[in-house]
Amino acid sequence: MGTETSPIDLTDVLAVFERQERLGTPLTAPEVADRLGCARRTAHKKLTRLSERGDLSTKKVGARGRVWWRTTRRGATASTTDGRDGRSGQSEEQTGRADHERALRELHDASRRLMRAERHEAVCDVAVETARRILGLSLCGLWVYEPGSETLEPVAWTKHGVEEYGEPPAFPVEESLVGRTFREGSYRVYDDVTAEEELYDPETRVRSELVLPLGTHGVLNATSPEVGAFDAVDVSLGRILAATVETALERADRLEERRERRQELERRRDELETLNQLNTLVEETIGALVGAATRAEIEDTVCERLADSAFYVDAWIVERGPHPEQVVLRTRAPGETDDAFPTSGTTIPGPSPALTTLEEGTLQVIPRIDGDERVPERLRSAARSRGARACLVVPLAYAETVFGALVVHAPDPDGFSDREQTAFETLGRVVGFVINATNNRQLLLGNTAVELEVALGGTDAWFTSVADRLGGTVTVEGLVQADGDAGIQYVRVDGVSGDVPSTLAATRAVADVRVLATEGDQWFLECTLDADGAGLRTIAAYGATVRTARASGGVGRVTARFPATTSPREALSVVTEAFPSAELIAKRVVDVSDRSGTTLRQRLTERWTDKQARALRAAYLAGYFDTPRRTTGRELAASLDIAPSTLHQHLQAAHRKLLATVFDELSAADS
Repeated sequence: MGTETSPIDLTDVLAVFERQERLGTPLTAPEVADRLGCARRTAHKKLTRLSERGDLSTKKVGARGRVWWRTTRRGATASTTDGRDGRSGQSEEQTGRADHERALRELHDASRRLMRAERHEAVCDVAVETARRILGLSLCGLWVYEPGSETLEPVAWTKHGVEEYGEPPAFPVEESLVGRTFREGSYRVYDDVTAEEELYDPETRVRSELVLPLGTHGVLNATSPEVGAFDAVDVSLGRILAATVETALERADRLEERRERRQELERRRDELETLNQLNTLVEETIGALVGAATRAEIEDTVCERLADSAFYVDAWIVERGPHPEQVVLRTRAPGETDDAFPTSGTTIPGPSPALTTLEEGTLQVIPRIDGDERVPERLRSAARSRGARACLVVPLAYAETVFGALVVHAPDPDGFSDREQTAFETLGRVVGFVINATNNRQLLLGNTAVELEVALGGTDAWFTSVADRLGGTVTVEGLVQADGDAGIQYVRVDGVSGDVPSTLAATRAVADVRVLATEGDQWFLECTLDADGAGLRTIAAYGATVRTARASGGVGRVTARFPATTSPREALSVVTEAFPSAELIAKRVVDVSDRSGTTLRQRLTERWTDKQARALRAAYLAGYFDTPRRTTGRELAASLDIAPSTLHQHLQAAHRKLLATVFDELSAADS
């Protein structure tokens, strides 16, 4: 043999195998060359000499490939030699049997590790490493099926293979050799992939390929740059490994499902506990509202209780501002002042979720305040400084009237669950109801009231446009809220001898017209209005009293009286919501202390049901009690969309309660 000229000696080559973490791991000549930094031919020569000397075991892989491994540490055992030329005394058959036994041990060890793995990632990593060990190839990988994209995505692969061949690609299920194996569900051996029609990459350096299906999960793949690299033993070992990996993946799926179910149960339990605490908070807040005498007390109670809870950072109540795209802060929970956050009376300009709630009466959720462009930058910055991450805006509404909006801040992103939102919607309706009741009580019992007088143009209200077309005076004498969006208004028209009903019926806001009586050029009518004629109804629903609503010559005038606790700004906001282009004529505080029958009306209001009060008021305004009657019971029942017998029952009950209340009051006065 010639003299060795390479600076790499046999000891260096043996050291590569000695440094292996797991003794007996096979290596190819290119792998050894890479680790030594020498030419592949040099590495191959050294490996051949070491195997001839008995220091390494070797095995042919495929048609042209070969791997080497070391089964003992240096000095542990000596290979049997014939003492003449250093060749191993082991026969080819003995070497092959030893290789097979080693591979079976690898499979057995891998099976135990695979069955202990609880997650997909761990199963895939063990599978790829085992494939590399038993097949002796640098490039092995595992691809999983992605139903959404109909591809097989690489999830685990040998590091050295990536260094040699590059990052593994995703394979389409259709038109790829790997995809064909997955579709058909049976293994395939390709001695030369370049000869196949469904070759995915014509420029690939891969020649031989062993593709093993893993059921519905994906495929396990081993490749070689040599043609015909896989023999029957390789296929047998690979199929055993693939079956074990498929079983391990199914087990990991079941474990993952159990983990998800357990996590879902824990999440639901936590959510239920939180919801129960929240419901208790809402119930306590509602209970505290019962004793509130004014709207300010109501708002203070709500904000304070929410802000003091462990769930929320802060709570406000806002209302419409003096201009269309402004919101004004009415109430904020007491506590430390913060220059960044607005204080009571602060105007917040620009579009915002709060403005949307006030305009549309809908709940708004901001799961992540930081970065949400709907929230003004000033408020986003303030929220960050206070630790608020999520926000909920709840309308405080009764019927169709939105009195304001409750703004609640939570410390966690996505801090409001669906059930939590439902609980807040309930709270918002209760607060709206209590505010409405308080306004009515203040208007009924208070000694003063806020009165606004506004002028309306020809298109502001339905009765101004009708007065313009008729050339007379139209006065709305009273209104009754019907079910749904409809409202009934009782109207007097003066100074018109023409066809008044036809003109009214042709008005867009008027859904139906009924003549109650006529006296010369004076008409008494009942008009059923749709949503376009809801201006006066909007004011009344707020708890105000419409004192006058009259139009003549295309110009209208409305006077409305609000509870004394209503700020002039808020009252004007309600009126401009009903009639957007209304112009303020007068704003005053009026004395209403001298009102006979106040106690009587209060007691009647408490005794009558809504339906009884509605029927009695409609009958009175429609002239049912006049002589002669302006309307019949059947006509009145049709207007209210109820049966005549039901109307009779409501009127009888209302009369009985009225008389009982009057006689009780008289008896008390006589005594």
